[in-house]
Amino acid sequence: MDDARFRALHALRVKGMTSAAVAAAVVAAPEAEIAAALDDLGAEGLVRHRSGGRIEGWSLTKDGKAAHAELVAGSVDPTARTVLEQAYEDFLPLNGEFKTVCHAWQTRGDGDTPNDHTDAAHDEAVVARLGAVDERAGAVLSGVGAALDRMSAYRPRLAAALERVRAGERSAFTAPMQDSYHDIWMELHQDLILSLGRTRNTADEGASPREH
Repeated sequence: MDDARFRALHALRVKGMTSAAVAAAVVAAPEAEIAAALDDLGAEGLVRHRSGGRIEGWSLTKDGKAAHAELVAGSVDPTARTVLEQAYEDFLPLNGEFKTVCHAWQTRGDGDTPNDHTDAAHDEAVVARLGAVDERAGAVLSGVGAALDRMSAYRPRLAAALERVRAGERSAFTAPMQDSYHDIWMELHQDLILSLGRTRNTADEGASPREH
């Protein structure tokens, strides 16, 4: 299977149902190449396209998931695996911290009172904490894109989402299906797990907000 076709499968395995444009962004590939690959894979029954409803986009079929599982292990050479293993080891504790920051963005005070975003000082402090997490994420991702090109877009995508948050776009922090910082972070986490051939369990989640 050629690289564009594999990247298309991989993007859907990481992201779930999505458009060709977003799939291309996930795996750092030209949109036209991914769109053409998705059309071909659809004709082969490995992906399907849903339209006309509230949610539209491409997703993997059962056969597509099986095809991806067979291909993904061979997509990471020993050198790239070494880089990804170190990145993942560094990512896990940062993932716990990121969860804590997200919890602080969504709640206020010592309890679980929803954050209505009327306290500018609170929000500014949380955004500053996100900036600190992002700086550390940059160090974690250093070398990852060079080792495995399809993962090269995560760093600039995270940075772009952070700038949207800093510009006052609240949905860019944790809103689902908005290419938010949280969306991209979760894609990165899933990609690391898939690329390393891990079986996801509690050890892959990092510490929860209540453990900090």
